[in-house]
Amino acid sequence: MQDGKKIWVGSEILHVRAVAFDKDGTLFDSLKFWSYIDELRKSEFTLLAGPEYGDEWSAMMGFTQPDHIDYTGVLAVATTLEEIILTAGLLYRLKGWSWFECKQRAQQIFANADRQLQLEHAFHSTDNVPDIFHNLHSQGISVGIMTSDAYERTSRLMQMLKVDHVLDFVITPEQVSKGKPDPEMVQKACAMLKISPRELAIVGDSVADVQMAKAAGSIGIGLITYEGSEKDLSPHADFLIHSLSEIQVK
Repeated sequence: MQDGKKIWVGSEILHVRAVAFDKDGTLFDSLKFWSYIDELRKSEFTLLAGPEYGDEWSAMMGFTQPDHIDYTGVLAVATTLEEIILTAGLLYRLKGWSWFECKQRAQQIFANADRQLQLEHAFHSTDNVPDIFHNLHSQGISVGIMTSDAYERTSRLMQMLKVDHVLDFVITPEQVSKGKPDPEMVQKACAMLKISPRELAIVGDSVADVQMAKAAGSIGIGLITYEGSEKDLSPHADFLIHSLSEIQVK
């Protein structure tokens, strides 16, 4: 087996053969995206259920103020499918429609919002993106994505960043039976690359990202992005950084 390549995480040297990145909050400014997509979905929801239920929607999603979100809540970490099911449950409670109708209408809310979504307005890349992908790839280190977002949107975003041609894997909920923090995403990527989990570093801003790394036996690198995240991430992460620029290939 080929020896791992050296990367620097701050002043620490790691030997890895691959690096996986979370998407929202790690590669893109999550608060701007969540604000944008939540407004589209909320508009569709209140159009259907009634404007008086806007606060019910916000409470469910964990976006209770324009600049404040629960980073461990629904909008931050749930998959799109989970969000749709929760929306159907909210419709069932508020409107009393049949469960089948609630699911159909919830799916339509998300589909309508997605049709209005303009990627260039919704997503703003973070520091050292996309350079970090090219730097790692140029040194023979495999790079990829592990995200709770859907495959289609993830692929479009990687094309927007112009990194789709250097990615060795893109793991989304459609490809696994269990999402983060279950280690299945890691196991799938490692099987594709024919490496062991310990040869993979996982970079993410959420507790679920570093919990997934720990559960799989990989290296978890937590990205501090909000007040309190250092406290949330530190029990689970092997390393903590404030910027992707702290990950270097020399």
